[in-house]
Amino acid sequence: MKNRALQLVLLSVALLCGADVRAQDMEDGEAPRRIRTAAEMPKVAMSADRFVEVVAADVPGDPVGFRLPILQFTTRLLREVERVYKLSMPRGGPGLVIHALEGKTNDVRVIARALRRDGAALTRVWLPSPGYSDLEQLRFSIVKAYFHAWIDRNRPADADGPAAPVPDWMVQGALRALNGEQVDADKHAVLDLWSTAAMPYFPRLCEKLQTGTERDAVFAGYIVSWMREKKIFRRMLEDFAAGRAFDGARLAFDLTGETDPEQQDKASDERLVRLTRSVLSPGRATPWDIKVFASRLLLYPSEFDKNIGANGPSCTFREAIALAGENPAIREAALKKAREIPFSAIGRGPALAEVSESYRKFLVALARGDGAEVLTPLLDAAEAQMQEMVNED
Repeated sequence: MKNRALQLVLLSVALLCGADVRAQDMEDGEAPRRIRTAAEMPKVAMSADRFVEVVAADVPGDPVGFRLPILQFTTRLLREVERVYKLSMPRGGPGLVIHALEGKTNDVRVIARALRRDGAALTRVWLPSPGYSDLEQLRFSIVKAYFHAWIDRNRPADADGPAAPVPDWMVQGALRALNGEQVDADKHAVLDLWSTAAMPYFPRLCEKLQTGTERDAVFAGYIVSWMREKKIFRRMLEDFAAGRAFDGARLAFDLTGETDPEQQDKASDERLVRLTRSVLSPGRATPWDIKVFASRLLLYPSEFDKNIGANGPSCTFREAIALAGENPAIREAALKKAREIPFSAIGRGPALAEVSESYRKFLVALARGDGAEVLTPLLDAAEAQMQEMVNED
């Protein structure tokens, strides 16, 4: 097993060295080390703005090979980044060169190296096995290369010292924030954490952002989508270009408008409260929507510091059936809830709207003073519909 692993490492190194030699042959005009046929010679496909180059030999039976598909994939991704984050790349030579190798290996890595050529930032990316490369890692490498070049090409003339690097979590977050469904999923995931008191203290979260899977990726996507809403993403890249390194305290201030850490955390909570009332996925009820709707299936007194029923400041709908006859506050609370509950389902799909209407009919009957023989079947029907939605999710 160890010998096999060593062979793979050596093979990868050999391929990388070969790619470097081939690329250098093209740049410097040096003669290749052996005579190759025309089909074996690496060729270049270049984007219209000359920022992206894809270098690959022809594939037998396919004159385009890997060059055109990789170039189209890369340029489409970068145009979307530019559109979403309001960026444009100053003209210049290539900033990203992708080498699609022969594919005679099971190495699916995406190997990126940032360097400088002719005084400008350049990123080289090697795909040892282009047809099987890790697609998400390729997307990450492409966008990171773009930000690296953008920062370098937007350096102020009077800047002191080198540019600051863009943090990897910003690259990961920027990719996630390109997709509306992913943005909603990240918001829902953060709301789930917050609702169970698992959300980090907001100023500390801004200081500790990092790349990763699951929670780290969710936080990166959530913060970048918030940065996008506040229109500060480009300004942060400009700060990096001016040599100002990432500062978590500055990020917390930019997002909340508060300087005091306690107030920053409070502002974060207030934003999350607003998100609980927002329709994040129009036309359908997400698990989070169902969870929030279910949390509102309680009756509360119309005045603060008052109890309703026998168990304190709230009671369930089932308890209310037994208590309504002897407690007029139950009927008053039911009428108020009957007016409120439809708003919890607006925009969240027909299934939740039907559940809401069933609960509304029960609450109207409860407020009217109907007896248990009417109320119990109405509540049973509403709860059965609710349970069906829960089971589906």
